[in-house]
Amino acid sequence: MSEAENSFSDARVRIRPAAPEPHRKNLTTVGLILELRKNPIAAFGARAYREPYIYIRSRLRHFLMVCDPEGAKHVLLDNAQNYVKSDQVQRQLKPALGNGLVTAEGESWRFQRRTAAPLFQPRLIDQFLPAMRQATQSMLERWREFPDGAEIEITEELTRLTYDIISRTMFSGDVTMDHGSMSRALSTYLVNVGRVDFAAALGLPQWLPTPGRMRAWPALRFFRREIRTLIAKRRVQLAAGTTTAPVDLLTLLLTTRDPDGGRLFGEKEIEDNILTFIFAGHETTANTVAWTLYLLSLFPEWDERVAAEAASLGSNSACNLEVLPVARCVIEESMRLYPPAPLIARDAIGADHVGGIAIEPGTFVLIPIWVIQRHNALWQDPDSFDPGRFMAERRNKIPRFAYLPFGAGPRVCIGMGFAMEEALVILSTIAAEFRLALKPDHPVEPMARITLRPLHGLRMKIHRRVPDQASVASAAGS
Repeated sequence: MSEAENSFSDARVRIRPAAPEPHRKNLTTVGLILELRKNPIAAFGARAYREPYIYIRSRLRHFLMVCDPEGAKHVLLDNAQNYVKSDQVQRQLKPALGNGLVTAEGESWRFQRRTAAPLFQPRLIDQFLPAMRQATQSMLERWREFPDGAEIEITEELTRLTYDIISRTMFSGDVTMDHGSMSRALSTYLVNVGRVDFAAALGLPQWLPTPGRMRAWPALRFFRREIRTLIAKRRVQLAAGTTTAPVDLLTLLLTTRDPDGGRLFGEKEIEDNILTFIFAGHETTANTVAWTLYLLSLFPEWDERVAAEAASLGSNSACNLEVLPVARCVIEESMRLYPPAPLIARDAIGADHVGGIAIEPGTFVLIPIWVIQRHNALWQDPDSFDPGRFMAERRNKIPRFAYLPFGAGPRVCIGMGFAMEEALVILSTIAAEFRLALKPDHPVEPMARITLRPLHGLRMKIHRRVPDQASVASAAGS
């Protein structure tokens, strides 16, 4: 074991990254719903982190929580056709995302998945890496104007950055909505619609207005109006000739045909999927990098390793992501502790057996990624930060369905490769030049609102790397 790894072994005994304390008593069905509404990841009891399944029969609705990799594989892959996105999730997402890739089912989903898949091939993602790096450098240009030790709210900085990246890669920078307006609208939506829906839990119809939905509607109208403006402008450019329109994700959405029949996306499908990509590709990546920087502030030995690796690439880091093994392992461990979307929820269409448990049609099946990735039966010292889990031979010992930051099965996140490369570009570009330290006594509380956000933000102080070390490392990589 290396000196750095020995140092880590000592440090992990002292430091536990922020997480809610599991309940010590079993909750009733109503109690569970109330806790899930406040903060879903805080609703799980200690039992959930020890047992593979928890099954609750209720007059309201039967509930099965699956914390076993084989059970998750059965639901997400082996018998995936029997499990649809839960009514709870559809109530949260459909008002904003319509019938895009995340919410569509059946043949509509299959068509969209087939048609959108070429947009996220590695060769196309590689074309966007320079834009990702340029956007990150633009953020760092602002940071260079700050005095050393200046305090920033890193989640705000990163949501601004990932919005810039999605603007460059999807719209070639040709956007009409500013980050501030978009961010406020997204926050309004998440806060008001991202909670567990009592109407869904009680089986009330989806059209029934709720206070949360009524508060979120202005934000949804804002999103739709702005996206339609962008689509209309691009159609004019495409009609004028292919050399007029930039080659970005929007152009690809408008021009890519279904390989099984040649159909283009319809107008509403394009609008819904643009919103899906903005939501999924902007919010989740920003949170992933924010949680990663928080963890690196707690474990300076890993921060130094990431920085040294990034600095060794010099100005070529946007083109050499395959040589960032430490940064990749750090991000993967960050997504284990703080999964971007911490829950997968399904409704059973028909009767089935999961882990030997007979379930009835309509059973609500929850695959709590947050719990699985911290489960005592699956991980050694599960609440500790240990990027070494994802290195070499240790990585091969992780069961495939014990690690699900992007989901799994037919509905695995289509933008997984894009998101991972984006996070690597951002982290390595920042780490080569700056070290971030959590503000002393700043409260850190993970909050699940569809995505996993820090409830109080993450206030951090930025420090420049020691100049002579940074310049020497950069020169060595150039």
